[in-house]
Amino acid sequence: LDEVHKKETFYYGWEYPTQLLVIVICFTYACISPVILPVGAAYFVGALLVYKKQVLVVYAPEYESGGELFPSVCHRTLIGLICGQVTLIGYSILRDGFYEPLVLFPLPIITMMMTRTFWRLYAEPGMYLSLERAIKLDRHKTDELNFSEDTYRQPVLAEKEVNPQLFRTSGVSESVNREPKSSFQSGFGMLRGDSSKRVV
Repeated sequence: LDEVHKKETFYYGWEYPTQLLVIVICFTYACISPVILPVGAAYFVGALLVYKKQVLVVYAPEYESGGELFPSVCHRTLIGLICGQVTLIGYSILRDGFYEPLVLFPLPIITMMMTRTFWRLYAEPGMYLSLERAIKLDRHKTDELNFSEDTYRQPVLAEKEVNPQLFRTSGVSESVNREPKSSFQSGFGMLRGDSSKRVV
């Protein structure tokens, strides 16, 4: 019964790359075969419904990263958009277009500039506390405030590594202190010392 009600783990290293792969494929092949766009939109609508339910009900958060993964995901999505734009420029050149590649040429440059802008406006400030919270921190800790590099960082990003907690806490102390038994010892017993006594 514990296995039925046990919360599952959300594997970010598996789920994020899968979604990024789908969106990069949609960006890249949209100019070659536009029918992929409604299929990709249907995929992401279904993924939104499924993942929203799973994140709220099925998966248990093992740790909080404070949104540390989002800037890299946004950056990689924009890299996929640049791949799609370069593919569109190359495809229009192969189709003997002249004005189309000239008009489309600034798109990857604009996207790269927007990537840097997003990093400067959102990713870098997201690593530190807001000005309002920093002021509150100064007011409450003026006496014992020591200015380390983690003073004004997000609390979640400044935490040190911790050991994971066990899923079941009841009965763990007894099982840790007991001498471990093999399946032969616990299931069938084992003769020790006196041959007439069976130790289970």
